[in-house]
Amino acid sequence: MGKEFGQYVLEKSRQKVSKCLQCLKCTSGCPIVSWMDYKPNQINRLIQMGDKKKVLSSSIIWLCVGCQTCVTRCPMKIDIPLLMDTLRSLAVKEKVSKKPNITIFHQQFLNSIKRWGRAHELELIGLYKLKSGSLFQDIKLGQEMFLKGKLSILPEIIKGKKEIKEMFSKGNG
Repeated sequence: MGKEFGQYVLEKSRQKVSKCLQCLKCTSGCPIVSWMDYKPNQINRLIQMGDKKKVLSSSIIWLCVGCQTCVTRCPMKIDIPLLMDTLRSLAVKEKVSKKPNITIFHQQFLNSIKRWGRAHELELIGLYKLKSGSLFQDIKLGQEMFLKGKLSILPEIIKGKKEIKEMFSKGNG
């Protein structure tokens, strides 16, 4: 699936990973690079080589926080956070993850955004805990957060919910 994988990533992310110069500017600017199994430049190279298995099972696709530091430093303007979004979606679609709870959380987060236009924390964490099999694990902490007003029962009403739903329908998410 070498070239097929690279072509898929190009079509879905619109990022020309083949233009990566391996200059390491993305990696040297990444604030969380020390926690990643592969560095941003390495993941670009793995995509170039068509190593779908290593790419989709890597921690980098879940750890990237989307801070855009890599994008501002990249001479080729490769949008690595956008690339990571594409790879996360593919990993979820193909059920590939070293830690399945990551994909459960990711999917519940996206579902909350899709439904409310932003994350509704109480729903997000409740559904995550239910689906991950750890419903009562942090119940005391949740109770304390609720009593301090940190978790609201109802989601915040936002403007533009319709536009957000349209973005999801266009992105097949």
